[in-house]
Amino acid sequence: MPSFDIVSEVDMQEVDNAINQAKKEVTTRFDFKGSAATIELEKEEAILLSAGNAAWLNGLREIVIGRLSRRGVDL
Repeated sequence: MPSFDIVSEVDMQEVDNAINQAKKEVTTRFDFKGSAATIELEKEEAILLSAGNAAWLNGLREIVIGRLSRRGVDL
C-alpha cells in the first residue's frame, strides 16, 4: 500500500522580510499615526499583532496578510 508524507516548510527569510515591510508600512500610513500598533515575529513561531482597538488590529492583519502573499508565503 503506497504512502506519502506531507511536509510544510516556510521560508523564514521571506516571512522576516514581509514583517519588516509591514512594519515600515504601518509607520508611514496616516490611519496609524499616533497609534501604539506593533507587529512582532516571535522566535519563528508566531506573528504577534497588537493595537489599541479592533479597527487598527484588523488593519494590521490585512497589511501582514498582504505582505506575506506578495512575498509568496502560503497563508
